[in-house]
Amino acid sequence: MHTEPAARGGGRPRLSTGSELAFTGQCVVAGALFLATSGMRDDHGLGIGSAVFAAVPVMFLVVVLAAYLHRVLFTLPVMALTRALGNPWWAPLWAAALAAAYAGWAAAGWGLPYGRTLLWIAGPGVLPVAAAAYARHRSLGWTAMAARVGAVTGAALLLCAFGAFLQERTGLGAYEPPRLERGQYAGEWIGGGGAYRLRLGERGEAVAENLPLVAPAGLWDTCSGTGTWEFEPRRESGGLFDRTRDRVTLTIEGCGPMRDWQAAGTAERPELFCVVGDPGDLHPRYAETLRRL
Repeated sequence: MHTEPAARGGGRPRLSTGSELAFTGQCVVAGALFLATSGMRDDHGLGIGSAVFAAVPVMFLVVVLAAYLHRVLFTLPVMALTRALGNPWWAPLWAAALAAAYAGWAAAGWGLPYGRTLLWIAGPGVLPVAAAAYARHRSLGWTAMAARVGAVTGAALLLCAFGAFLQERTGLGAYEPPRLERGQYAGEWIGGGGAYRLRLGERGEAVAENLPLVAPAGLWDTCSGTGTWEFEPRRESGGLFDRTRDRVTLTIEGCGPMRDWQAAGTAERPELFCVVGDPGDLHPRYAETLRRL
């Protein structure tokens, strides 16, 4: 009769040893990779504030809770199935099939695109199951898996740090705002799920709908009206007053001072954005973005 070997360091067989560790490790590496590649994305003038690092303990707690939810939804059913079939190396395939089922349920329930939903579910879902299959095949306990996952995670973090250093030094793949001609800004711009609209005419006329105001207006105050717009190309003088992005300056009747909208996105898919909130405010700063229709 076939008996499953007991996990080292424990008195009973374990179906999912290491899955929570692998899930947590891959989330930590994903966060480090996000930070390491920040120079390759448009931060809309916000950068990475200290609030991100202050929220690390809370985010880590969320990741740990998500790891145990993953254990219930993915690892336990998959490992029980592979134990019944007697082939632990099929675990990643069963996990992929389970991810496909979850993605179909989410896509049908919330109207999400199936392909993208499958990637988001299968991406973090399959690797921890593979780690649990490895632990079961090698009869590894929690301590042994912690050492292995810690070593792999540490090596990945070192690679992220080295990659971030190289990107900062060489500028390889660094984001560059688009440089468009004035006439390319004329047209209809929309943002906030349709809440904000801006129409820029070729002759300098502008029509604004619910666009954010500057201080001392409230954080959520907006204004609508007609007026004019001016195009200001970016300026690089090598001094203190460099302007790294093109911008559109609005003058809307009855609205008072308006925020300048700066160029973002790419030349193929241009955007305009403004930063709402001031550094000294208690409210977090964020970027409102408009895209051209």
